[in-house]
Amino acid sequence: MTDPTPALRAGVIAAGHGMRLQDTDRQNRTLKPLVPVAGITLVERVLTSLAEAGPSEVVIIVNEESTAVRTHVSRRSWPFTLRWIVETTPSSMHSFLRVVETLAAAGSGTDAEPFLISTVDTVTAPGTFARFHQASRSLEADVALAVTNSIDDEKPLLVSVAPGSLRITGIGAGAVGASWATAGVYSVRASVLREAEHARRDGVSALRDFFGRLHERGYRLAGVPVAGGVDVDRPGDVTAAERFLKEVGA
Repeated sequence: MTDPTPALRAGVIAAGHGMRLQDTDRQNRTLKPLVPVAGITLVERVLTSLAEAGPSEVVIIVNEESTAVRTHVSRRSWPFTLRWIVETTPSSMHSFLRVVETLAAAGSGTDAEPFLISTVDTVTAPGTFARFHQASRSLEADVALAVTNSIDDEKPLLVSVAPGSLRITGIGAGAVGASWATAGVYSVRASVLREAEHARRDGVSALRDFFGRLHERGYRLAGVPVAGGVDVDRPGDVTAAERFLKEVGA
C-alpha cells in the first residue's frame, strides 16, 4: 500500500557571513557553517538533526563566498537529496524566502505539508528536530516556531503564547510579558509566499521582522516548545554549545 503521507522537504539557511563569530584576522576566518562544535561542523550538526526527521531532500542556501561549504558537505553521503542555492542575499529574510520558494517549486504546489527549516547555527539535543516536526505538522499554522524558555541568545526574538494554546499572540516588540524565545527551527507552509513580494518591496530585511509582519497581517503563527539549545553567533557560544551537548549526553 502506498504511504499517503507527503514526503518531508527541508531547508538550511547558511548564507550569512557570521562576522560576530569570526577571528579579527580576515585571513584566518573560518566560514560560519564550517565552525566546529565538539569536533563536528555546524552545518553537519544541523543536517544530522534534520536527518532524524526523515526528509527526502534538503535545500541549503550559501553565499557566493562560501562554496567551500558545499564541497565539505558533499564529501560524505546523506540519507536525503541535497540541493544547493549559491546566492549572496541582502538579508536573512531574503535567504529564508529563497529556500521556501525553492522547496515550494519542487513540490505539488499545495500547502498540505509544511517544510522544516533551520538556521545553520542552531545546536540542539538529539531528536529535537524530529519531535518538533511531528508536533507542528498537524497544526493549522502558516508558520510554527520552535520556542524555548531557556534563553541563551545575544538578541533573542521573544514571543508570547496564549495560555493553554500554541497560538502566538505577540512577537518581538509586541510580545508583552513574553517568557519564550524562538530557537532557530521553523515549520513553514508555502502560504507565507503570498507575503514575499510585498515584504521585499517594502524593504523588510530581517527574518524576525518578516515573522512580525506575518503576525500583524493575520497569518497563523504557533509556538511549539522544545528543549533548550544554543544559537552559535559569538566565539563564546561555541563553548556554551559544547557544554550544552555534554549536559544532554550528545
